Amino acid sequence: MIKEKDLEKLQEMKEEITMNYRPVQGNRFGEYVFSGDLDDSKKKKAIIRNSEGLRYPSIDDLLEVVDSKYKLAYIAAKRAKTIKKDDYSSVDNRCVKPVGKALEEILEKKVTAKF
Repeated sequence: MIKEKDLEKLQEMKEEITMNYRPVQGNRFGEYVFSGDLDDSKKKKAIIRNSEGLRYPSIDDLLEVVDSKYKLAYIAAKRAKTIKKDDYSSVDNRCVKPVGKALEEILEKKVTAKF
């Protein structure tokens, strides 16, 4: 049997949870999705977005810096792994993903490798 005190506690928990959720239409996981803080006064920093898609950074420009596609792939993969681990990039990035950030660093000649 559930005690009256426990029922009150459960009701309070339910109200607290529903206060932090906003309804979303067409959500395949259910009727509600967590939206975080309801306070809209906190504004995020402006982010420069890459609107060029896969065309940026250009492979032609990258091959002027690195002489081989294979070397480029190797350097970018190693640097992307480090960027993901440290969450740091040495240039202002337009790309969001670690590989894009690594390619931007290679294009700016911030990353070099000896073979």
